[in-house]
Amino acid sequence: MPAITASKSTLPPKASSPAEPETIGHALPARPRRILVVDDEPAARVLGKRVFSEAGFEVATVQSGFECLELFRQHPRYFDLILLDLSMPFMDGEETFTRLRAINPNVVVLLSTGFMAQERVDRMLAAGMAGFLRKPHNPAELVAQVESALKKVGLSRAGCATSDMTASI
Repeated sequence: MPAITASKSTLPPKASSPAEPETIGHALPARPRRILVVDDEPAARVLGKRVFSEAGFEVATVQSGFECLELFRQHPRYFDLILLDLSMPFMDGEETFTRLRAINPNVVVLLSTGFMAQERVDRMLAAGMAGFLRKPHNPAELVAQVESALKKVGLSRAGCATSDMTASI
């Protein structure tokens, strides 16, 4: 597959299928986790790119809901998680989330916000949002919360989760 590109950022090419192991029983190498950071604030995108890259993620950043949707429509199963800002001009995080779910109902999204109305958060959690993170972000906590969300989603999809996926992280 050709490389995926995003405005103001580029993604690494999608990993090709690993070669078959020569001997049965060898584990295939795990592919890097992929995250899309959506935020209209340049500093938030730079921080997300740096923090997640250092944590071993493949990271793409975009500055708007429109750019997020354009990229996601082209590759609806590429990202393991989308970190989505709530307050953005023109199309906010809630509308972006609704449109993402229409494209792929299994998309994993964490909401990132400094200010939020509880009713909006509750509505988004009820619609399948994986959780939310309050700004400003502490880099270590940011990675830990994303890792936790990915683990819970992985367990849920494997039928092993004991917690409600709509609970806040």
